[in-house]
Amino acid sequence: LTKGQCGAVGSSLWKQRGPSGSRRRKISRARVKGKGQLKLSVEVQGRVLVLHVMEAKGLMGKEYQTCDSYVKMSIVPDADWKCRQKTKTVPDSKNPVFHEHFLFPVQEEDEQKRLLVTVWNRERNSRQSELIGCMSFGVKSLLTLDKEISGWYYLLGEDLGRTKHLKVATQR
Repeated sequence: LTKGQCGAVGSSLWKQRGPSGSRRRKISRARVKGKGQLKLSVEVQGRVLVLHVMEAKGLMGKEYQTCDSYVKMSIVPDADWKCRQKTKTVPDSKNPVFHEHFLFPVQEEDEQKRLLVTVWNRERNSRQSELIGCMSFGVKSLLTLDKEISGWYYLLGEDLGRTKHLKVATQR
């Protein structure tokens, strides 16, 4: 298992959410179309979340180019940067394979927070990255794990992904 530290991120994605509350609302198909999907699983071992980032599919960079993609994970809001971790960057692929494990020890004060998973495209010849999509899971619900978190999930836009996740329906 790997455990890493991440540097600073300049995106508003990591900033704390306002007091909007978490109302349940349906996610329309149009909001997830074209961003891609991420396959992952979350296991609980005591007070540690073990996140396995497996692979992604259908990722698109600008002008529908292939991506140099990586996945970042953090328990948010997180003021001191201590638990941000990321996968290696997989170059030139719309369907990157990661197969990396990450450990997130959970303190009592983290139970009201969310595990945020973001997928990024690193711009070629630049240090800039653009957000492809994201999703998040309530830490408390992961610890009680009433349903299995494993499989394909849609990458959502930043506004939706900060508060929700949407599992890809399995074909019957």
